Amino acid sequence: MTAAPVPRDQVPRRGVARSANRRRLLVALTLAGRQAAEVDGLRRSLGGSGLGRIDPHLTLVPPVNVRTEDFDQVLRLIRSVAMEQPVEVRLGPARTFAPRTPVVYLDVAGDTARIADLRRRLVVAPLVPAVARHERPFVPHVTIGGRVAAPRIAAALEMLAEFDLPATLSAVALCEQDEVASRHPWRVVADVVLGSGTSVGRGGREVAFVASTILDPETKAWADATPGEDVDAPWGADAGAPFVLTAYVEGLPVGVAEGSLGTVSAEVRRLRLDERRRGEGIGSQLVRSLEKEAGGRGLRRVVFLAVADGPVEGFLGHLGYHRAAVLAGHGGGLATVALARPVIGTPAAG
Repeated sequence: MTAAPVPRDQVPRRGVARSANRRRLLVALTLAGRQAAEVDGLRRSLGGSGLGRIDPHLTLVPPVNVRTEDFDQVLRLIRSVAMEQPVEVRLGPARTFAPRTPVVYLDVAGDTARIADLRRRLVVAPLVPAVARHERPFVPHVTIGGRVAAPRIAAALEMLAEFDLPATLSAVALCEQDEVASRHPWRVVADVVLGSGTSVGRGGREVAFVASTILDPETKAWADATPGEDVDAPWGADAGAPFVLTAYVEGLPVGVAEGSLGTVSAEVRRLRLDERRRGEGIGSQLVRSLEKEAGGRGLRRVVFLAVADGPVEGFLGHLGYHRAAVLAGHGGGLATVALARPVIGTPAAG
C-alpha cells in the first residue's frame, strides 16, 4: 500500500509534564449530527484511540502549548474566522499513513483549498510552537483509527474503499487537553459558527457579532459579572441545540444572547448588555442579528424569556416583541413571560 505524507501527531503522548503557565490546545473543524455519529461508528469498529477522548474532527492546528497569558489572544484569533462560510466536503474512502504511522483515516475531498486557507489563518502566533520543528505537508483528513494493527488496516482499507459521506463543516472549535482526567480527553472550550460573523459600525466603533454553541471563558467571565436576568422557566417543547450570539467591540464582549435553537424557534434565556454602552444601539443590533441568524436557519420566530414587567421586557417591547405566554413564578416568586416576534419575512408563529 502507498503511504500518504504523515501530519504531526494529533494525539499527544500521555504523562507529559506541562508548565503551570501553559495550556495544551488544538483547533479543529468539527463534525456534528449524523455525520459525527457515522464517523464514531467507524472509530468504534477500529478501536480508535481517540474515541471518547475527542469528538470527530478535522485538525487545523495540531496540539501546541500556549502561554496562559496568551489565551485571550487565541480566543480572538478563533473568532476572527467567523465570517468564513461553512465548508462542504465528502469524507472517504479510507486511507492510511502506514507504514510510518499505524493510522487509518477518511480522506477529505471538496473545497480543500478553503480548508487550507483557514489553517493558514490560524497557524500564527500564539498558535505556533515556541521552537520551530519540521512541518510535513498538510493532509486534510478525519482520523478513525490510531495504533491499528497491520491486518486490520488492510481490512479497513478494503471494506471502506467505497465509503463516501457528504458533510458540512460548520464550526471551528478550540479544544484544550484535560491532563487531570483519565485518558487526558480534549474539551471544547470555545467555538465559532462559520458564516455567523458580521460587523456593524456604531458610534464610530465597529461592533462584531459572532455565533457559537458555548460561551468561551473570557465571555463567560464578563457575562457572569454583568447584572441581568437569567430565566429557566419551562417553555414549549421545542428544545434545541445550545446557541450563543455575542457582540464585541475592540475584541471585548459588550452583549450576549444565550439560549437554544429548536426546529421552530430561537429561544433566549439569558441576555446581557454593557450598561456603559447604553444608547449606542448595541442591544437592538444584537437582537436583530439574532433574528437574522434564526431566519437563515429556517426558524419562524425568536422568543425571549424574561421577568414580567422587568427591564428586559421593556427593552424588547420597543423592538416589537409581545407576550406570547405568562409562565410560572421564578426566582422568589417573580412571574416570567415569553416574549415573541416572528422572524422578518416569515409568517407569524402561534
